[in-house]
Amino acid sequence: MKKTLGKILLSKEFQLSIWGVLLRRFVRATNGAFRYSPHFLTDTQAIERPHYAYCMLNAAALARRLGHSRISAIEFGVAGGNGLRFMCDFAPLVECATGVAVDCYGFDTGKGMPPPVGVKDLPFWFKDAQYAMDHDALRRRLPNAKLLLGEIKDTISKFAETHDPAPIGAIFNDVDYWSSTRDSFMLFEAAAARPQNFLPRIFMYFDDIIGGTYSMYGPYNGQLAAIAEFNSEHEAMKIHLNQNLLPKTHLAYRWQIYYAHLMSHPQYNAYIGDADQEVIEDRLKLS
Repeated sequence: MKKTLGKILLSKEFQLSIWGVLLRRFVRATNGAFRYSPHFLTDTQAIERPHYAYCMLNAAALARRLGHSRISAIEFGVAGGNGLRFMCDFAPLVECATGVAVDCYGFDTGKGMPPPVGVKDLPFWFKDAQYAMDHDALRRRLPNAKLLLGEIKDTISKFAETHDPAPIGAIFNDVDYWSSTRDSFMLFEAAAARPQNFLPRIFMYFDDIIGGTYSMYGPYNGQLAAIAEFNSEHEAMKIHLNQNLLPKTHLAYRWQIYYAHLMSHPQYNAYIGDADQEVIEDRLKLS
């Protein structure tokens, strides 16, 4: 009975109905009074950033299957800090549910966006100094976050070597530009020499994939162009759209979740299926 009810509540039809809306409102309103599981909060989207939660939970579950007890989650483009705050708040729930701790890192210039490099940066839509932060206030607000300020191409180049992070399992990219997204991918250049700092497959979220009528994102500009160029330049590392979410039309973020495959990683071929595999497949089929 409980399993059947769960399938009904998480079904696409229920989630898209007025009852799904009411359920999300009720869960948000009572989240402090009742102890909801992070999986339930994520699957019902009754949480501030279900896309971040999806990546963090699944990255931790993958890490556990590979024998890791700690991972890193990274946000590129912190701005006002709402995303990084959510990561820090959600990390204890992830650890409680999976047994895997999450360290949270944020990369930002600290003074807003740099000047656009060229037409692929959409200078008609973005400009210098947008999304500036009050980094002193942010550090006080997020004492558990590791905040790295400066141009991404400078702060990322020695990140793995300098900080020796727990395996990176989730990356949230909200730097808007093609050039800044391209620079953020420099992170992967350390994967061959320092595989201990990466999971072999990484959950990624790209904020600037869909856009609106006048931003006109596409494969030849912005983040999509950076992804395409990265893939064309690397044989053993690829970034691609997460396909299993696409049928779940009630998930607004389904076109923005990607995977990074590090195919030369020593754990890439490690088998992760086990007695729970059928349960996992059942969860993925819920729609």
